[in-house]
Amino acid sequence: MTTTPEEYQAKAAETLVQLAEAKTDSERLRLKRAHGCFMKLATHGAEAAARAAMRPAAKIRPEKPAAAIRPGQSYFK
Repeated sequence: MTTTPEEYQAKAAETLVQLAEAKTDSERLRLKRAHGCFMKLATHGAEAAARAAMRPAAKIRPEKPAAAIRPGQSYFK
């Protein structure tokens, strides 16, 4: 199960609503931290997708057969 940046942004918005209704300082602090975590996760996912799109394509390299060295054969030719 993967969570998309949009889902994290929805969770962050939900924590802001809960923050407005919070009654104790410890609850406010917990919700502020949760909001920050959700925002970081949302932006990190979007940035990772952007970095992947900017990455150059992988080089195409031909497959080479492994050179087998027989007993008694020198590494140097």
